[in-house]
Amino acid sequence: MFKVGIVLFDDFTDVDFFLMYDLLGRAADSWTVSILGTKPEHHSHLAIKVKTDGHVSAVADQDAVLITSGKRGIPAAMKNAEFMSALNLDPNKQLIGSICAGSFILHELGLLKGKPLTTNPDAKTALQSLGGNVQDTPLVIEGNIATAGGCLSLMYLIGWLAERLFDSNKRKAIQNQLIPAGQLALFEALIATTIQSAELANSHNNHTKLVSEFRTENMQFN
Repeated sequence: MFKVGIVLFDDFTDVDFFLMYDLLGRAADSWTVSILGTKPEHHSHLAIKVKTDGHVSAVADQDAVLITSGKRGIPAAMKNAEFMSALNLDPNKQLIGSICAGSFILHELGLLKGKPLTTNPDAKTALQSLGGNVQDTPLVIEGNIATAGGCLSLMYLIGWLAERLFDSNKRKAIQNQLIPAGQLALFEALIATTIQSAELANSHNNHTKLVSEFRTENMQFN
């Protein structure tokens, strides 16, 4: 069983957390899900309280870590020294994802500085002002890190996680019950194509980086 941690904080966006938690819960036989924060419970933007399963520092023990969002919650969390210092994430050993403004945290941690990422369209300008290389796409994959922009892009984010840990059949088993009646083929094509396109861009970017590093090393050698 894989271990998946959801990072929570006060004033999180309700749909981002609850849809993420629901989607993950549809594969309870494949992974355990822990809600991690700095307090025994955190309240949402709509004042719904959610109990945590452990301190946010437990992210280091997870196979995958997903960061939620929040228009007010993210700025406050980024100013919380306890919260930020506890986020010991390692993309070489973990799968890491964020929804909407959660990418601000990954950027602030230095995991995506100068690298492609995405966020909620309304937050694009703010993230760009911090130096973020924001793409106008719903899903951006950079190595083992995926950022998703727009609440409903959680279908892509969780789909990416399911495919990385298992395969497309696992993704379909999670998503198919949520698809509107009569539109399964339409949504399947959209979700599959979105994830494949993001993975293809990721492969291209990493190949270009390796070629650039090789050329640089040889220039220095010469």
